[in-house]
Amino acid sequence: MTCWKTINLSKDYGFHRIVLVSLISMFIAFILFYLPMNLLYSSIKLNEDGSIYFLLALLLIYPLHATLHVLPFWVTGKKIKVTFKWLYGIIPVVSTRSKDALSKPFIILVMSTPFLLITTLMLGACVAFPVYIHYFSIIAAINFGLCVPDFIYLGQFIKAPRSCTVEEVEDGYDILIHK
Repeated sequence: MTCWKTINLSKDYGFHRIVLVSLISMFIAFILFYLPMNLLYSSIKLNEDGSIYFLLALLLIYPLHATLHVLPFWVTGKKIKVTFKWLYGIIPVVSTRSKDALSKPFIILVMSTPFLLITTLMLGACVAFPVYIHYFSIIAAINFGLCVPDFIYLGQFIKAPRSCTVEEVEDGYDILIHK
């Protein structure tokens, strides 16, 4: 096997640039998510009595996002190492490490799962509970910002040759091709 490309986001783009693009993406996503919903449900008065649940959801959005990356592994029975840590004693952080090389379609599924599931869930929640669209819009926007590195990886994986395999390395991914 030959390494077709190594993807290291910190080295290729820089940590601060990724954070800045993620923050800008969060704001744009909130605007694009909230405004249509607010126009659609303009006659409904927004309710603020669920703020404690909203704060809890904000604390849990990152661990949920990371756990949803693991979901395709659990469904297919592929091996993965999952580590849970606590940041500042209150925020759970999930770290994952794949033990095997993964096929291109599978890694695309792994990278897109959190965006697809959380966004769909938040859209459904906006329709079911329109008085809380502001909360659901913020949660969806934060998840979108968390998905920015995933989207960068997805772009690289989609451009990769069809029969490649992807291997997780220390600081990113190696795209391997058979020669």
